[in-house]
Amino acid sequence: MSVLRTRPARRALAATVALGALGSVVLTAGAASAAPGSSGPAMARSVTALAVPAPGTSGPAPDLQGLKTALQGVVTAGSPGAFARVSTAGSADRGVSVGTGDLSAKTPVDPDGQFRVGSITKNFTAVLVLQLVAQGKVNLDAPAAGYLAPGVLPANSAITVRELLNHTSGLYDYTNDILAGDTIPGYQNFRYKVYKPEDLVAQALAHGSQFTPGARYQYSNTNFVVLGLLVEHLTGQPYAKVLGDRILTPLGLTHTRFIVPSTGIGGPHAIGYLTDDDRTKPMLDATAQTGSWIWTAGAAISSTADLNTYWRALTGGRLLPAAQLAEMEKMSPVDTTSGYGLGLREYKLSCGTEVYGHDGIVEGYQTYSYTTKDGRRQLTVSANASNNTAIFAAERKALDPVFCGAPAPAASASAFTADATRIAHEETTGLPARSLQR
Repeated sequence: MSVLRTRPARRALAATVALGALGSVVLTAGAASAAPGSSGPAMARSVTALAVPAPGTSGPAPDLQGLKTALQGVVTAGSPGAFARVSTAGSADRGVSVGTGDLSAKTPVDPDGQFRVGSITKNFTAVLVLQLVAQGKVNLDAPAAGYLAPGVLPANSAITVRELLNHTSGLYDYTNDILAGDTIPGYQNFRYKVYKPEDLVAQALAHGSQFTPGARYQYSNTNFVVLGLLVEHLTGQPYAKVLGDRILTPLGLTHTRFIVPSTGIGGPHAIGYLTDDDRTKPMLDATAQTGSWIWTAGAAISSTADLNTYWRALTGGRLLPAAQLAEMEKMSPVDTTSGYGLGLREYKLSCGTEVYGHDGIVEGYQTYSYTTKDGRRQLTVSANASNNTAIFAAERKALDPVFCGAPAPAASASAFTADATRIAHEETTGLPARSLQR
């Protein structure tokens, strides 16, 4: 017997952003198990009731069956579970979940659960920096050292704020050191440590500059730790308070938090699993950690609903003036299907649609969270397992059904998989610097 559950509508955003009701009606796993393409009752899933958008308002209607197929592919790739939320202006939210949030209890994934968002945190940090730009407190093209406490960067450093934001600073990524070696033993060594962000930056500086600032692109978590220190120095407040005062509270993001060095997630959540390098060995429950090792580059916690609300607010002008939003959206191509702006990634999909957002990989969770440029549709999809690039690549296949209305053709899907694998390595093990494609 199916049980209907209606999710309360979230607080409406400003009138400048066209939003529909965000309630959702969810079928239980028992009802969903008979859905076409089901792999059997052992794999729990839920699908929200569909609501077709008005013609011409947000492109093709999202292909929810295609999304569910993509999530099943995520589980096949090795994640215990996967869950997603689609938000479209003028329609009800739709959620899909597949698999389990707990390998021991075999409980279904809760599509409303919270998770570690990893590098999606970078966009929060970028917004805070660009708000300071809008206030006249920061010049994007001035040396960042002038906005930091003495000693964070060398006094004569030429690295600009913009170069930190778009990963062209030449700063070594200190996480390459922390994450080196065997994955699970290494994680056990640092998961409960409390690092000082200044020490993380110093560790990166010890490696010297990787290239002349502004000359090349190389993704580096160090950049966004420096930017977090910049936010704290200029505001005189802890990053968590600034984030709360300027973004979370105004938008009503009650399931989003930055609680470093507390080790819990703080709300209902799926267990996050770390895959062993030896796939024959069991996964590790990696949920608890201080997050201090990744700090303002990746330690935030959120939910699919909150992240979709966040992207609507950002693209709708609630967080940044038009001039600073335009700066954020200045993209440099990184590969055949993606580009990077100021703390913002862009994907070009098989139908030609371009979406903005960010990916996140952190122990236990891998996430994509994206929006159309006009803010009329968002997708957040997360898997509760990490250290497996096949999972991340499988999640990438969720974008086209939602934003294009159909899965990507085989030729495009192959290119997307290759680029997703590259990005997974970029965000974890690091990649050599790449020439800028202007």
